Amino acid sequence: MTSPAASLRGGAVGALTVTLAVAAHGVAGGGYPTGSATVFLLIVAVGVGAIASMPSPRSWRSQFAAVSGGLVLGQSASHIALAIGNPIEMMHGHSIVPSATMIGFHLAASAATAVLVCVAEALYGPITSIVRAVLDPPLPLPGITTGPFFVGISEKSSLQFFGTSISRRGPPVSV
Repeated sequence: MTSPAASLRGGAVGALTVTLAVAAHGVAGGGYPTGSATVFLLIVAVGVGAIASMPSPRSWRSQFAAVSGGLVLGQSASHIALAIGNPIEMMHGHSIVPSATMIGFHLAASAATAVLVCVAEALYGPITSIVRAVLDPPLPLPGITTGPFFVGISEKSSLQFFGTSISRRGPPVSV
């Protein structure tokens, strides 16, 4: 079972991979996704997110390497999905192999996103503990025990109380 932070990491990596791939692809001169390219991108997002949600390594460097590797893999798969999924670009000479500018944008987007995801995961524990401390209801006060006195007893009930407390036993009967 994965931790909540790992599940959030997987969802963030999957969503950000596709978002940044579309943005980097568009800035570098590629087109925006249409019908089949959107389906391909959704498949890439789910696959990369599932891989990234696996239990994380212990050290920050190895975690950063795993997240950035997943993001670079997702960027390249997203680029291929965008290139194949848009037949108009394929007809106008947009190849599956990206240009140097597009590779640069994809790598820059991957590096920036990897840093942000790793920092967000490192801050997940402290932030959620503060939120839990603020939002949890306060502990109830201990119950107040009453002493041997009674407050608010009516006259009738006090007569019954004293009537049952008087002993009916008299002196011993002589034989």
